Amino acid sequence: MESKAGIVALLGAPNAGKSTLFNRLIGASLAGVTPKPQTTRFLIRGLLNHELGQIILVDTPGWIAQPKNAWHEALNRHSRHAAQDADALVYLISLHGGRKSVGSDDPLFPDWLAALRKPLWVGVTHADELPKEMREARVREVASMVEVLAPRGVYDVSLDRPLEELIRALFEALPEGPPLYPTDEITPQSVRFFVGEIIRKQLYLHLHEELPYGTEVEVTSYREQPEQDYIAATIYVEKESHKPMVIGRGGAMIKKIGTEARKEIEQLVGKKVYLELYVKVAPAWRKSVQRLRSWGYEVKRDSS
Repeated sequence: MESKAGIVALLGAPNAGKSTLFNRLIGASLAGVTPKPQTTRFLIRGLLNHELGQIILVDTPGWIAQPKNAWHEALNRHSRHAAQDADALVYLISLHGGRKSVGSDDPLFPDWLAALRKPLWVGVTHADELPKEMREARVREVASMVEVLAPRGVYDVSLDRPLEELIRALFEALPEGPPLYPTDEITPQSVRFFVGEIIRKQLYLHLHEELPYGTEVEVTSYREQPEQDYIAATIYVEKESHKPMVIGRGGAMIKKIGTEARKEIEQLVGKKVYLELYVKVAPAWRKSVQRLRSWGYEVKRDSS
């Protein structure tokens, strides 16, 4: 059988379970998973190497039906471009709490998604949190709602369900060809990129309420050494009053965030890491086109 290779984008509303599914499919915890939405801000790529070939999986930011600022618009732009560049799409719908992950006033899919006319599947997540009889009824309900938009099928991809059937269905839609990346790798992205993702994950896990959404991480220095890597990163906050909240009393909070991030980075690189964290203020950065662009967000040139 001829090997296949192609790109599959995972899409869905915030907290639909995209990063969890992404990590399960590639067999590694590359994408940060937290209980808070919008943990994923940039496109994260992972390699699913299989006997049928290679899938380049793309984890995307949650689709925001009603963006409120330039940052939200940039997150949506990342997701939309990932879908446009992919060979096939999986749109996730969460049954968390017995409801869809999209609000009652939001469309089930973004209007542009069906217009792409690409192979599209729906994955149902968090169904394992429901009683069995309710679970089956809710999955059937979702299937009836999406049968026109996603004729390729609906899969229950909750944590207690195997993924092999979905994987084989995805390969059927991909073009024939050799692997696009070495098959002994799990991602084409740099360690430096994932260092930023790991630090951001710890911010989401340790900071409360809305504060994590007003933070951004920039890895300013990464020096590889045989025995120990040296990393410096800056955590930006939007207000001067937020700075002491990130640092904590006597530096306790920033120390906790740094310690947990360092442990995870050491697991990633397989050696000791020296990590320095700094906290600076970038006023209203979520509305600043210039600041967003400097950090790698896709922002329209004519945005204000």
